[in-house]
Formats: sequence, C-alpha cells, structure tokens
Amino acid sequence: MNMFPRYVQSREVSYAVCVSVLCLMLAAPAWAQGASLWETAVNVLQIAFTSTIPRGLSLVVIVVSGLTFAFAPSRQTSATP
Repeated sequence: MNMFPRYVQSREVSYAVCVSVLCLMLAAPAWAQGASLWETAVNVLQIAFTSTIPRGLSLVVIVVSGLTFAFAPSRQTSATP
C-alpha cells in the first residue's frame, strides 16, 4: 500500500536528482583550483612564520638565549670522595 500518489514520488526523485547535480556542479570549481584545505592552511602558516617580523623575533630569541647561556653562573660541582 502506497501512501503517496505516483506524481509526488516522481517529484521527490526529480528534486533529489536536481539537488545532487547542483551540488556536483558547485563542487567542480573547488576541485579545479587544485588546492585542498590542508594545502591552504600550510601556505598560510608558512607565510606567517617566514615573514619579516617572525624572522626578526627568532633572531632576538637566538641572541638572548646565547647571551643567557654565555653569562649564566657556572654550576661547578666538586667531586666529593
């Protein structure tokens, strides 16, 4: 026993087909770009970490840590018998 008339079922099927085709057509330009979301995220992080300001900050960190290491009080341990 079918609750819906035949034309309602065919309308639902044609609606589902239209939505599926529309989704595939909208997804085609995204695939054509060739860059996935991961590649885009990696590119953004690469630009963020290799720009002028992060390079300058890394240089400051290297110099400060070197000076801290060079002028830190020495921890000489005496050998106890």
